[in-house]
Amino acid sequence: MTTDARKTLSAIQALISKDLVETSAEQIRAEFVEDGLNPDRVAREMAEAIDAAVSEFQRSRVAATKAVKKATKVPVPTSRPALERIKELVQSAFQREPNLATAFRNGSKQSENDWNSTYDDLVLLGKIDPNQHD
Repeated sequence: MTTDARKTLSAIQALISKDLVETSAEQIRAEFVEDGLNPDRVAREMAEAIDAAVSEFQRSRVAATKAVKKATKVPVPTSRPALERIKELVQSAFQREPNLATAFRNGSKQSENDWNSTYDDLVLLGKIDPNQHD
């Protein structure tokens, strides 16, 4: 659509909106009757159409949200080896690939949770094969 066509369309929309705002409910009702339409039925049909559109929009948003959530869901290994084996596997991965790095709080000793999460991260990165527990 060209810029001129967009400007024309915007101008028409503005005039329609202005006309609608300036027209009373009684005048609109009279125009419906004049056109042979039942104002109550038209209002009901419009409300149903709006409800259907809103419902469809909400369903599509839920479906899109579920798709994004599913696509971005990070799988966590379902089982882990013993902690000592995790330490060996993590240390081995760091020795094989010196560009891997991690940081620990205050340089303190790593907790079991630290080792587990590092193991999980390295499995997700493909740096540790989760099938080689033993």
